[in-house]
Amino acid sequence: MKKLSTIIITIVLLLGLAQCNKQEMPATPNAEGKWVHITMKVADGAKHIVYPNSGAVLYNEGDVIYVGNGGHYVGSLTYTNGVFSGDIQSPVTTDYLHFYFVGGCEPSTTPSEGNTTDFTVSIADQSSKLPVLSYGHSTHKYTDGTATYSCMLENKCGLVKFVPATATDETVTVGGMKTTATIDFATPNITPTATTGNVALYAESNAAKWAILLVQDEVSTPTVTIAGYESSITSVPAVSENMYYTTGVSITMTEAPYIDAEFSVASGTTVKFSKGNLQYQGSTDKFRFAENQYDVVGNAAGNTAPSASQSVWIDLFGWGTSGYDSKYPYMTSTTNSNYGGGANDIAGTNYDWGVYNRQSNQDKILDGGDHAWRTLTRNEWVYVVNERSTTSGHRYAKAQVCGIKGLMLFPDNWSDDTYTFTNYNAGDSKFFTPIDASDWVALESAGCVFLPIAGRRSGTSVDNVGSIGYYWSSTCSGGSADYALRVGFDKDYVNPNRSDDRKYGYSVRLVF
Repeated sequence: MKKLSTIIITIVLLLGLAQCNKQEMPATPNAEGKWVHITMKVADGAKHIVYPNSGAVLYNEGDVIYVGNGGHYVGSLTYTNGVFSGDIQSPVTTDYLHFYFVGGCEPSTTPSEGNTTDFTVSIADQSSKLPVLSYGHSTHKYTDGTATYSCMLENKCGLVKFVPATATDETVTVGGMKTTATIDFATPNITPTATTGNVALYAESNAAKWAILLVQDEVSTPTVTIAGYESSITSVPAVSENMYYTTGVSITMTEAPYIDAEFSVASGTTVKFSKGNLQYQGSTDKFRFAENQYDVVGNAAGNTAPSASQSVWIDLFGWGTSGYDSKYPYMTSTTNSNYGGGANDIAGTNYDWGVYNRQSNQDKILDGGDHAWRTLTRNEWVYVVNERSTTSGHRYAKAQVCGIKGLMLFPDNWSDDTYTFTNYNAGDSKFFTPIDASDWVALESAGCVFLPIAGRRSGTSVDNVGSIGYYWSSTCSGGSADYALRVGFDKDYVNPNRSDDRKYGYSVRLVF
């Protein structure tokens, strides 16, 4: 473990060069109670940058050092053309000059000269630049008259490296950290507050992330957020002043099985959709999600005649064939009553593909993580499509993503800024807005859910691929053993409340 490089600052006090802002000689030169102009010559460097590999801290134009004296804030110094300079007010000879450097982070409020009120700074956003918090005081107390002082600024923070398991250009945010510090003129010092929050890390590269962390004990239960991944870290080391930690805190990462955006399914209730339609493999008796939201199996081998021995993946399921009650999705019966979970389902309770995922004696969806997946009810589908509010007022549009037609659902916070569609909320529009691969990346990142038109299976025949989309709900239809409710859409309509034969193989999209 190495220490952050310290910064030696030579302070040259040139008195009598400025009084207030008038560039006049003070009435009583060099006396207490007057304004003093300070020029600080920095020993090394001409810009404020924290170099992760060495810990070196250099300065940048506009960097500010705040000055305290006698328990008060007395002024600030700004870095210009290689030196810090500025005015301080009313220095007293009974105290040192105290210097606070808060590079790369702005104070919440800047006090007025003479104010004893402390102020705080936040280091939460380090995504574009590493901050640094340093403090030191002059080697001897302020003395009337022209004088030269030396001061060593000690870093009141540590530099820690984070290493994601998968190189990523996404912002990495670590939670559970102390993110604010108080500039304390009375003590004096820079003191971390007890408040914890998230720190957006600085990216040296896609494989190495860094953070300036305030002094704190080991964080044994930190959190980590990376868009598109479910991630975790076991702990973050205790941080001390001037610490330089290069071993690296390892971040585990698995691809997130959901679209990271919220969709209201009832007043006060939101869900997140899985990353793709549900798929099943007979030979392994396993479920998974499609790799892409626009993936469809269509008329490919297996989907037309699913069996227990096949190794291909299928994505069309008769109603109630989730693996619960010994019902399996390779059933090809054309008898409606063979589908469902028995008398309870006929009576009108919900039937849910997510039950398979939650059964203690069954394997989970392979890439489903630990989420309690479930199927939307009929009422929830109706709310998503027809009733919920979004930022823009638009809930859906018909689109063609990477050549596949389907229904685009917009998240609750959708504002139309990412992309403009011509058929918002238009159930009867025959136009499917074309979306290429690059535009789809942006739309998916914005939280859009795409329901591809995968067609249907009846017995061993698959039809309507690319022309009609069918998605099951978990709701029975009126106590009948023959019917269940589903979403349907094509070029002419969008209807989230249609009753249909249970024997048909339709798409399934889960939520949690």
